[in-house]
Amino acid sequence: MSDKLRLYTEQNRSIFDRAIKVSALSSSVIEKMRLSSLPENSKILASLSNLTAFEKIKQSPTFEQVNAANLSISKLLKAVDSSKISKLMQQGTLQSAAWQQQFKAIDAIPGSLHRYDLVLQSHLADISKFSALSQISLSHLALEGFLGNALRIETSIQGGLQNTFIDFGKSYSKLFASLSDNPASLISLPPIVSRYSAVEFFNGVRIAQAVTIQSDEFELDFELEEETHQVEKDVQQETESAIEELLGKLNVELKVLLHGARQSLESTNPDKVRHFATSLRELFTHVLHTLSPDDQVKNWSKSPTHYDRGKPTRRARLLYICRSLNHDPFSDFLEKDIDAVLEFLKLFQRGTHEITPPYTDLQLKMMLRRMESTLRFLLEIWMESNIL
Repeated sequence: MSDKLRLYTEQNRSIFDRAIKVSALSSSVIEKMRLSSLPENSKILASLSNLTAFEKIKQSPTFEQVNAANLSISKLLKAVDSSKISKLMQQGTLQSAAWQQQFKAIDAIPGSLHRYDLVLQSHLADISKFSALSQISLSHLALEGFLGNALRIETSIQGGLQNTFIDFGKSYSKLFASLSDNPASLISLPPIVSRYSAVEFFNGVRIAQAVTIQSDEFELDFELEEETHQVEKDVQQETESAIEELLGKLNVELKVLLHGARQSLESTNPDKVRHFATSLRELFTHVLHTLSPDDQVKNWSKSPTHYDRGKPTRRARLLYICRSLNHDPFSDFLEKDIDAVLEFLKLFQRGTHEITPPYTDLQLKMMLRRMESTLRFLLEIWMESNIL
């Protein structure tokens, strides 16, 4: 084996082993909560009986959905070993330029023997990391009951937040179930479908946690909290760099709205939260409509279900944006992802006069990260569609 291939193998094996460790910890998190009585347990677990905590987690529909998603990811990991990858390559149509580039990089390494399984294992290990940490975060979130508890919002608002979040979790689970049922689809679809979906779900769980668990309880000293924060930091840096470049390619003037939202967080204006949320909502609307102009959507579809009062619905615009990917579970996930992020944004648009206590800096920063990630998701899909 050449030095280059050995280095590549060691790097990816390290990532792979790390994700497997995270997944193993995730799969045992309920049992640990049920049995453990160690003094370093979190404040939440210390205030509840182990049995009550266990039952609450078991009854959390979103926790069950992400658990199912992680089982699907484990199934995919088993399907991409070196003995099966050639068959998958024959079954799947390699449309994505991103996959083509990665496989060509393997071919360029002397003595590599076309180890494409290393590329896919590394990709799935990354996904497994995000998904496993999402499940662990959800195990703590499940103990709090309804979303938004930290903001003391009305029950009706909590209900809407809860329903969109549950639908978000269902669509996430169905997406990975569809990929595990047909492993060849992993390489027939671009990597953004699987990786960014896991990133989006991770960010969605973290903003849910930020508005549900009290600020003094959010920084819990539970296992893998440090790992979770490091993942958040890495994603934030990656996203901030990418979103600037992608917005510049779409319309450089859109950067003004993004910068305005970021700068509003540093303001002392008592109405800064509403300004912050308004800037984000306006930015999202501009991006969505620029990626799906009315005339192009109308040329793409004549279905009455795609229009309301002669204008394309949000669902129609999203379907248009991801039309080249041709995978219904992904289209559904994208729609439910957007529904969830906009439902959270509504909380911040209401303004501080309707929220007791006021928003914390952490909650505002998490909302900014969530929206930036979602915008990047849309823009990456748009870029992929233009390449295909």
